[in-house]
Amino acid sequence: MRIRDATVIFGLLLAIVTITARPADAQISAAERALREKSLRRMYEPAPIDPASIRAIARDLEIEDETAIVNALAAYELAWHPIREGPVQIVRERWPACFSIDGQRGDVRTRYTPELLLLLQARAEAFRAADVADEALFGRLLAADREAESKIDPVASTRRERRRRRRELLDLPDRLPGTSIEPLELVTTVAVDPEILEGVLPVLDAWEADLDAALVARWSRSESIERMRAATRIELGPEWDRLLAGAARDRADRELAAYEEALIATEIPRRNINAEMIETLGPRVPPLTHLEIVRSHHRLAHPALFVEDARLERLIQEILASDDLDERGREDVENLIAATAERLNRLGAAAAKQADRSLASRYRHVSDAVPLENLGAAPTLEDDIEAILDEIELLDAVLERRREFDRLVRPFAGIGAKTELRVQGHRAVNASFDRRDRWSRDRLREALVELGFRRDERNRGADPDVEPGFEE
Repeated sequence: MRIRDATVIFGLLLAIVTITARPADAQISAAERALREKSLRRMYEPAPIDPASIRAIARDLEIEDETAIVNALAAYELAWHPIREGPVQIVRERWPACFSIDGQRGDVRTRYTPELLLLLQARAEAFRAADVADEALFGRLLAADREAESKIDPVASTRRERRRRRRELLDLPDRLPGTSIEPLELVTTVAVDPEILEGVLPVLDAWEADLDAALVARWSRSESIERMRAATRIELGPEWDRLLAGAARDRADRELAAYEEALIATEIPRRNINAEMIETLGPRVPPLTHLEIVRSHHRLAHPALFVEDARLERLIQEILASDDLDERGREDVENLIAATAERLNRLGAAAAKQADRSLASRYRHVSDAVPLENLGAAPTLEDDIEAILDEIELLDAVLERRREFDRLVRPFAGIGAKTELRVQGHRAVNASFDRRDRWSRDRLREALVELGFRRDERNRGADPDVEPGFEE
């Protein structure tokens, strides 16, 4: 009995230790929590440009009129006073009732009550007022006197700085990878020739102008969607998912899912602008440089498509460093890689373009072209069919590129025993990816046949969801 009692007590103590230890292990640090809180607040509470940054902008614009700079600073501070005391203050007062950071996992918790609608309304007023204050500031800087020997275009350079500030103010976190890019960074990683950089500036200026308009449109639509989602959740009430059932539950789920999808879809215009800009760079940089820029952009925008690229690069590095390879063999490997690089890049670019089309198809029913009041509507049969067709074409492009990878590495197996083992392992993993993607493609083709049948039934006036039977 004593042994049994001791075992039970030990078990209880162990359970207590486990219960108290696990949350501590899972907790995020206070610094990480504060960082996430700050990042979240940036989306709801605008901040002015600090005086030191304004002076740095003035220096970049080669403004020598100190009085104009001081007056611009004073006017900017004056414009921000009612923003801080008005809508920003409302956001701060309602913030604790609406948002919190989970101490264990770091997730954002949102409380959907009428307080959130008041916060969102104040947020919209604050950001719009901040944008107006910025516009007035840059107007004053544009009117200031430049240095006598200044050669920069005051209008173009001031607009450029204005657009950069707006990107900071209105830019929202990416929900899709690689939506936010800095093209100058993409260019300078592969090209540092001043003549090349000078040649791409007109393209980058046009990109910034297009992006500026797209950011304003995205912010405005996203803000409206967030308010609509909040209003829907508030109307449903707490624990709504436990109370609703049947058609009412399905309708609520579909509407809330549509809001989430619509927020993702707001990024697609910006991604299109980025892709067009990258393509426009082609005639302005050397062909191989452009291929590298395209490749870098696609790896950011579509990382899932380029998983094999990293594996292939590691394999090639291992082969080039292998003892199996002599100097002549190393040269043969490098020549083979160079001979196939352009085709591989072209296939990668084609796959990335198809991925863009597939993405647009998937979110067409909630795209920016759809009025906000129609966001709750489910995709049509035509939408679903087109989305599946694009996804099948994407898988075809991925499989074709992987076949080219396989052709490239096959000759390496004859170099030596160690290299052959590496190549066999690489090809085995590729075969696993192939089986996965072919299975997905086959199932999508089956779904396409089923959707086509439903469309035909609908066009004949029959209800595709009703089983055929005898009339009574």
